[in-house]
Amino acid sequence: MTRRSLLFLIAFLYITQTSKAQKTPSQHPKLLVIILIDQLGTDQLAAFRDKFSAHGINRLINGGAFYQNAYYPAGSNYQGSNLATFYTGTYPSTHGIVSDWWYDHLRNKEVSAAYGDLLINGDKAVRFPTSESLLTSTITDELKWMNNGTSRVTSIGFNPNFLVWTGGHNPNYLYQIDSNTGKFNSIPQKNNTDSIPEWAKQFNEKDLLLTYSKREWGPLIDLNRYHQMRFFKEERSETSSFLYPLAIQEGKDAYLPVLHSPYGNKLIRDFAMSQIINDQYGKNDVTDVITLQFTSRSVHGNSDGCFDAETEDMLLRLDEEIADLIKTIDREVGLENTLVITTSISAPSRSVDDNTTYGIPTGIFSGSKASSLLNLFLMAKYGQGKWVMTYHDGQIFLNHKLIEEHKLDLANIKKEASAFLSDMKGIAYAMPISELKTSSSDMSSLRNLKLNYHPLRSGDIVIKLRPGWNEELSGGRKINRNWNTTQLPLIFYGWKVKPQNIYEAVPMINVAPSICSYLNIPFPNGCEGTPLKGVIIR
Repeated sequence: MTRRSLLFLIAFLYITQTSKAQKTPSQHPKLLVIILIDQLGTDQLAAFRDKFSAHGINRLINGGAFYQNAYYPAGSNYQGSNLATFYTGTYPSTHGIVSDWWYDHLRNKEVSAAYGDLLINGDKAVRFPTSESLLTSTITDELKWMNNGTSRVTSIGFNPNFLVWTGGHNPNYLYQIDSNTGKFNSIPQKNNTDSIPEWAKQFNEKDLLLTYSKREWGPLIDLNRYHQMRFFKEERSETSSFLYPLAIQEGKDAYLPVLHSPYGNKLIRDFAMSQIINDQYGKNDVTDVITLQFTSRSVHGNSDGCFDAETEDMLLRLDEEIADLIKTIDREVGLENTLVITTSISAPSRSVDDNTTYGIPTGIFSGSKASSLLNLFLMAKYGQGKWVMTYHDGQIFLNHKLIEEHKLDLANIKKEASAFLSDMKGIAYAMPISELKTSSSDMSSLRNLKLNYHPLRSGDIVIKLRPGWNEELSGGRKINRNWNTTQLPLIFYGWKVKPQNIYEAVPMINVAPSICSYLNIPFPNGCEGTPLKGVIIR
C-alpha cells in the first residue's frame, strides 16, 4: 500500500468514526427511559463510584447533567407521594397523594391512595391499584393527549403500589414481578385490561427467577474493598458471612429471597430489554416512555444499612445491569434519540445506633404510643370515648363525631391536643394542620409540611420530629422524618444533554415541566414547577 493510500484510509476511518460518534439527534426524544432506584442517596454514589465501571452509572454521570442535591419538598414518607410529585410537577397539596392512606370523616372510613376504600378492619378490598385518587394529570397523560394515544407508556418493577403512580391515568402496561410465581403480571387498569402480550408470555416461560434461585449471592469483588470493611469493619464479625442462599421458600412470597437480591434487578433489566426489542419502543415518530423500578435494598443482611456491603454490592451489580441496558438502547434506538433520566424517590436514613455512636442527638418516637397518651389526656378532661381515631404518617386524626356530640369546639380541641403532644420527648412541635394553610413562617420544615396539606385528606394535627430522631412503625421498622436534609441524585443523559455537574438544590417538581418542554407537550394541568435551565443543547 502506498503512503498516499494509507493516509486516505486513515482519513476515511477517522471521518467514519467521527460521524458515528456525532449522530444527529432526533427532533424530540423517540424514547424516554426513567430509571428509579429505591433508597439511593447522593452520598452513596460518592462512596461507591470508584468501584463502578465506566459503562454504567459513571457513564450516566460523566456524560450527563448530574444534579447532586435534588429533593422532594413535602412531608410524607410514602413513596407514592414523591412519585406523584415527580410525574405531575406539583406538590401533594395539589395532586392529593398526601400519604398511602387517610381517614375520611364523612364516610367513617380509611381510604387507600392506591386501592380506594379500605374495609373497617383494615384489610384491603380485593381489587387492583389505580391512580384514580391522583387529582392532576401527569407527563404521560399529556403526552398521550398530545399524540392522540399513539405514544406508549409502560412501567416495570416490583411493587404495584409503586408502579401505579408512574404510568399516569392511562398506561399501556404496568408489569409487576409476582413474588409468589416469579413471573411478570400486568396490573389491570380502568382503561386497559389487556393481558400480557405473547412475547412477555414467552419470557415468563423461561423461568429465569427459578434459575437464579438455585444460585448463591456473594460479594462481586474482594469484600475487603467494600466501604463497610474499610471504615466500619467492626460491624461485621466475619468477612465470610456474606454468602446467601436464594432458594425458593415455602408459602406466600416464595420467590422473595431471590427477588430481593441482585437477581431481581437483573430480571427487571432483562424484561425491559425484551420490551424495547419486541414492542419496537422508540421506533416511531412519537415518544414512547418506559419507567423501570430498581432497588439498592435487599432482604438479606442489614436492610436498613446505607453503607453495608450488601447494599454496595447491590449497586455494583446494578451498575452492570444499567451498562447492558444502555448498550441495548443504543443499539436498538440510539442514545441520540433517547432521553434517560435516573434518580431516586427516597434516601436511606441514618440509624439511631449510628447517631448514638457519634454523639448526635437521637431517639425513637412511637406515633401509636403518642396517640394513645393523647386519647388518655382527652378522656381525663372530657370523658370516656375514642377521641383519637388514628395516627398515621406524622398525622393525628381526631374523632369529629364524638367532639360534635359533646358540643365541643373542634379548633380548641386541636390546639389543646397540639400543646399536649409538643411536650413529648422527640417532638419538635405539633400543630393543627389547618394552621399550616395560613402560616406565614418561612421555616423550611413548616413550608414542607404545608406543601403536603390537603383539606380533604390530611389529618387534624401534624407532628414534626427533632432532627436525628427516628419513628418506629408497626413491625419494628424505623424511618426518619427529617425531610429537610435529603440529598437525592438526578441525572439527565442521552438526547441533546449537556454534560455538567450541578450542586445547587433542585426541587423535583421541576423535572416534569423540563420533560414536557423537551417533548414539546403541555405541562401537567396542576404543574407548579419550572423547567430546568441549561440541561439540553438546542
